[in-house]
Amino acid sequence: MNRPILPLEDIRVIDLTHFVNGPYATMLLGYMGAEVIKVESPKWGDGMRPGYRRSTEQPIGLAFALMNSNKRSVTLNLKSDEGREIFKRMVRTADVVVENYEAGTMDRMGLGYDILRGINPRIIYANSTGYGQSGPNRSLPAFDPIVQAMTGVMAVTGRPEDPPLKAGVIVADVLGATHLCAGILGALRQRDRTGEAVMVEISMQEALLPSMVSHISAYYGMGLRQLREGNRGSGGVITPANAYPANDGWVMILAADNDRWRRLCRIMGRPEMGEDSRYAKLSGRSRHRDEIDALIGEWTRTQSRAELMEMLNAQDIICGIVKELPEVMNDPHLLERGALQQLDHPQLGPITIFTSPLRFNGQPSRPRCASPVLGADNEQVYCGEFGISSEEFASLRERKII
Repeated sequence: MNRPILPLEDIRVIDLTHFVNGPYATMLLGYMGAEVIKVESPKWGDGMRPGYRRSTEQPIGLAFALMNSNKRSVTLNLKSDEGREIFKRMVRTADVVVENYEAGTMDRMGLGYDILRGINPRIIYANSTGYGQSGPNRSLPAFDPIVQAMTGVMAVTGRPEDPPLKAGVIVADVLGATHLCAGILGALRQRDRTGEAVMVEISMQEALLPSMVSHISAYYGMGLRQLREGNRGSGGVITPANAYPANDGWVMILAADNDRWRRLCRIMGRPEMGEDSRYAKLSGRSRHRDEIDALIGEWTRTQSRAELMEMLNAQDIICGIVKELPEVMNDPHLLERGALQQLDHPQLGPITIFTSPLRFNGQPSRPRCASPVLGADNEQVYCGEFGISSEEFASLRERKII
């Protein structure tokens, strides 16, 4: 079978991003076939490289490997005049430049959008920050939990009696990266039509805001003020919907509509509850959600997770096992679909990575290469593609420009 043509195979991306927000966006572009050249500091590289290492002897942490497949790595000191001039040479051959520095950083280095589009009138310049390039908060530093706090996510996460709680996963970075990738794709299409440069701007806060849709609706549409409901539906208006104990863990059950509620009652051996006037309609169940949750929990704790899944799925009742991380990383479904794949990493050995969720013609995304060693492509890129002589290359390296 011939190798499928990927949609971005003729696109070159210069990647100045670091940590999670930017690297995930450029990794998605790489999975779609783009050539991604990751430009890193000669001194320490992407700040994510040492994160989550087992020991200082381990060259990189797994987080960097997970976020940087399908990329080449060069090192370049953008604080130096020579480094900035080399970067400008790279921009001349690029289609996209992506950065997630604090607002104004690229302008202060003399590498902002107006400068780069003067060098390359077709360049796509994409940036992601916590709060955008304008507005009173533009200069505030932003990390994922801080953006969660500033967007209202923490205020609606956790149980009513407990303090606000951040989400257990990185949501602002990933949602910001996904929107950044989408913006770049749209900008490429616009450039195809106009032939002109485009600037794409993403605010992590604004990318996270749509995730609040049910809470915003419950507050403004229904006047519900208590929006921190643990595992229950927003404002408690969806009942039953909760995590319930099994005899070997937990299951999440959502049987809020009247038909599913009655089917659940029959499975539990309590058909009369399905017809009880107190519980027959959603509004009534919401008023009695504590006792309903208690009754369901008494039943679920007598069954295993697998038994509950089999019974509930047979009756089209929405449910899912609350899986621990080792279960997820060995999930037969994710492995069969190629969402999780084994990779022999040059620095870490055999590892399991997640791939891009994007599929074309039903085919799973495949990693073309593992995350790169810092500066692994310096000589090939600078000498082989930009014409820097071996003598100049040696001098640049000695003076820590590259």
